[in-house]
Amino acid sequence: MAQERDTDKLTESVKELAKRHGAALVGVAPVERFDPMPPLYDAAPKGHHPRQFLPEARSVISLAQPILNPVMDAPAILANREMEMIPPHVKYPYLEVLYNRVGHVVHDYMLEFIGQIVGQYLLSHGYQAMIFPTTGLHPHVEGLTDKQIWEGPPGALAREFSPFRYTFGPFSHRHAATRAGLGEFGYNNLVLTKQFGPRQRFNSIITDAELAPDPLITEPICLRDKCDLCLKACIMDCITMRDDPSVTDYRSVETDDRNRIFIDTPAKTDPTLCRRRREGIPDSPIRGDCVRVCPVPAKPRHFTDRLKDLWEREAPEIE
Repeated sequence: MAQERDTDKLTESVKELAKRHGAALVGVAPVERFDPMPPLYDAAPKGHHPRQFLPEARSVISLAQPILNPVMDAPAILANREMEMIPPHVKYPYLEVLYNRVGHVVHDYMLEFIGQIVGQYLLSHGYQAMIFPTTGLHPHVEGLTDKQIWEGPPGALAREFSPFRYTFGPFSHRHAATRAGLGEFGYNNLVLTKQFGPRQRFNSIITDAELAPDPLITEPICLRDKCDLCLKACIMDCITMRDDPSVTDYRSVETDDRNRIFIDTPAKTDPTLCRRRREGIPDSPIRGDCVRVCPVPAKPRHFTDRLKDLWEREAPEIE
């Protein structure tokens, strides 16, 4: 009983510390939840399981900060508006940088800072902690472009390079978030929380401290087949469902129980295709429409003209 009280006290103090330094959501998962779980039973890729970073790992702490709604919406709306001080040929990359800076980069640094603060706190109590970058890593390899590092030269076998075709982080913060009870995966391959829908960024801390786990989500958050707006909003068709029989690769599944909670993602995305959307569609929108159109936790207040038309055409019953 005393040990249980100590565990609860340490967990409470860790969560309070993280929130005091800027985390909006904090959850805890026992390391056992990173073994395959229903409905899709995905296993962590070799080299990416919590115990491969810290063999004595017992808990994983998941942290989240929201992307502020105007930060998500305004750059996309301004792309179709006149900006007197920004030359027209510069406007799109300018708005992309604006969105990236205050919708991603600021979270990256802040969540890494919170991880270091919490890690130091655990260290002062006699525990070990592993922290991570919030986003993917971009190593420099002499003589190779970023594309060649991850996709390989023309004609290369995919298995010789990253099957994800993109730079990715050493640890999946999205999978940690679902296992820590913060949310579930949606059809857009992002984690949805009750508080912010898909509009947040995550980071994680692995520790050998035994912390009190949070319960998993028990009710769906993603509206699933009632909605599908994220799939329809993706102008590059970057998102496919893993049980789509027309698309088969290393992440495909034959059947998918869409009524179960998605601890693992039911969808696949091609981030390289998303990143190169302007090469195929010169007037493509600012990235993020699969997030902007999501009706969780509430109908978005500000739409681009394209997303407004999509909403009125496809989702009149969603409020």
